[in-house]
Amino acid sequence: MSFNDLERGTYATTDNSGLSADDMAHKRAVQTLSRQVFQINASVANIRQLVAQLNTTRDTERLRSDIHAKTEHTRDLVKRTTAELKVLSSKQQSARGRKMEVQKLTADLRKVVEQFQGVQRVAAEATRVFVDRARHAGGVHRGEVDEPGETSPLLGSDDGSRGGFQQQQQQQQRRAVELTVLDNDVAYNEALISEREGEIHEIEQGIVELNEIFRDIGSMVTEQQSLFDSIETNMHGVATNVTHAADDLDSANEYHRRSSRTKFCLMLFLVIFIVVVLLILLS
Repeated sequence: MSFNDLERGTYATTDNSGLSADDMAHKRAVQTLSRQVFQINASVANIRQLVAQLNTTRDTERLRSDIHAKTEHTRDLVKRTTAELKVLSSKQQSARGRKMEVQKLTADLRKVVEQFQGVQRVAAEATRVFVDRARHAGGVHRGEVDEPGETSPLLGSDDGSRGGFQQQQQQQQRRAVELTVLDNDVAYNEALISEREGEIHEIEQGIVELNEIFRDIGSMVTEQQSLFDSIETNMHGVATNVTHAADDLDSANEYHRRSSRTKFCLMLFLVIFIVVVLLILLS
């Protein structure tokens, strides 16, 4: 069962007649997990498209909010799917077909989780780039405006002094306004940087969780591979035993044929001997 099968809906077209209750339960579990893996794969692809818009003209608060919401939903779905798959994998599956289904589901989930990890790393790196740019821009802008300082009174006529003093006051007021605006911008940038740093921390925590999930899936793959190796070893042993049994049967048949031939020769010799003795006695 592949992602294409799920997308076409062909997973629901299998004939259920003749299946036991246990087979039906297993089939429903496999179909549910397959749909969830498909949903994770589609969600990761969507998040990848949104992350590609970070640090562009399309980068908005709504975009980042969408990325955050979809990431949280996908991470929860990954956790639930992994837990359910572990339960299904832990059951003793007698049929080889069941084992192969579980193994394929595990491989598909491992693949999409790895892709999800990659998207999360890209998002974290894009957010770090934004923080670095914001810090650099804040430092540059803060240095562009000098603090208003003491100025010496202008010498000259009273009119010139008054005009120079008014010009000086206007210049100081303009600088004060610029500093106020700049301080507001700096405060906004600092708040934005703090928010982005929080996003980075949250993304990194999510990556750590995905790493743990990835290790769990890897453990399941290892256990399943060991189980398959054991099955193959047992099958090889059975085949070897069957071959030996066939050889023993051939040997037994050959011995039986030889024994029958020997008995026939002895009986023939005995009959001839009796006939000869009778002929001698009657002559």
